Amino acid sequence: MQSNLPNLKRTLSSTLIHFYPLAGNLSWLNEPNQPMICYTEGDSVSFTTSESDADFNHLSSSHLRNAIDSRPLVPHLPASGSIVPMLAIQVTIFPNTGICIGVTRHHSVCDGRGFAYFMKTWASCSSLESSESLPLLDRIVIKDHDDYTNIFLDELNGFMSSQSMSGNRRLRVMDLELKPNMVRATFELNEETCRRFKERFYPSSRLVAICAYTWVCLIKAEAKTGGSKSNSTRFVVNVDCRARLIPETYFGNCVRSCVVNAERTNLIKVGVVMATQLIRFAIQKAEEEGILRGLEDSLSIFLKMKFSNSKALVAAGSPQFGFYKIDLGFGRPKKVEMASNDRTRAMFLKESSNLDGGVEFDLVLNKQKMDAFVSLFVDGLHALKIEPLCPRTLHPLL
Repeated sequence: MQSNLPNLKRTLSSTLIHFYPLAGNLSWLNEPNQPMICYTEGDSVSFTTSESDADFNHLSSSHLRNAIDSRPLVPHLPASGSIVPMLAIQVTIFPNTGICIGVTRHHSVCDGRGFAYFMKTWASCSSLESSESLPLLDRIVIKDHDDYTNIFLDELNGFMSSQSMSGNRRLRVMDLELKPNMVRATFELNEETCRRFKERFYPSSRLVAICAYTWVCLIKAEAKTGGSKSNSTRFVVNVDCRARLIPETYFGNCVRSCVVNAERTNLIKVGVVMATQLIRFAIQKAEEEGILRGLEDSLSIFLKMKFSNSKALVAAGSPQFGFYKIDLGFGRPKKVEMASNDRTRAMFLKESSNLDGGVEFDLVLNKQKMDAFVSLFVDGLHALKIEPLCPRTLHPLL
């Protein structure tokens, strides 16, 4: 495995030629008064290697484990206050067992689809295959006819100044503090289970149905464990806007968040049918009214939601990203996870690891809430006659 590291670095370097913003730094200077990703000749990406004596099979399994176990495998983006790098890579070697490639990116440079595009291009370079297309980096292709840029800049400027002790803007990376007793689990739904979800909650898609079911189970688990004092709840799903606005090869952020609001008591009483309708209608409304309609309030809503007592479940990732097909020269990954969802309250969606047409998602909760969630999740599948669930996913909790 160590013999492959020079090739991994070489192919990363070759890939960054086409994705050079990832080698740059985010800064927000007084002139011009807007954040910019600056790249100059000679800029580089941090690439570190380490060795671990941890249990590789445990870390790459789907069963319940401590969320903090993933932390040493992911690099940190150092921030100087006014400058933040865009990307860092850490390769952790488990002698005679396996290897972990940890990647940390700043979300300002690209969204999940853009990141998957970068990783696939890196994999193509590693296997000496030619990439089908080069990324489009020009931000000008997104036309801002309604001056959203200045609206968002004013919101961000006020927010970042309020979060700084000195009152000056400070570009920060995500707080790494992890609440105690947090555990991570992966839930695998095979193709047949996904098909039954779609049939049971038609006309909603299988992903909308799975997200709605997870949302309701989580609300019930919180009610059982006393996890929330607010009756309000939210579900957030991102809609990719590339096909509606720009070429699909655009590398950057091009998603619109759809925020679904509901009352916990109503969802507990009515159940998944109501949740699927709310999510489906929110997505349809965004698509029918225009993907940019009402965008002027989106950042303000997000910042208020971040600090409110009303917790939101966020759907991150997508089975369409194809992370399990990425081969960087070591074979297909045994496990793909988003380490940051231990503090973002996101369900990380991806295709099934065995590429059988199913879906899997990761969730991080405290141990008490996770136990309640698993019980509700499994019992609900039986009650709805939506089976089978991949048995190895939940076995350690039963």
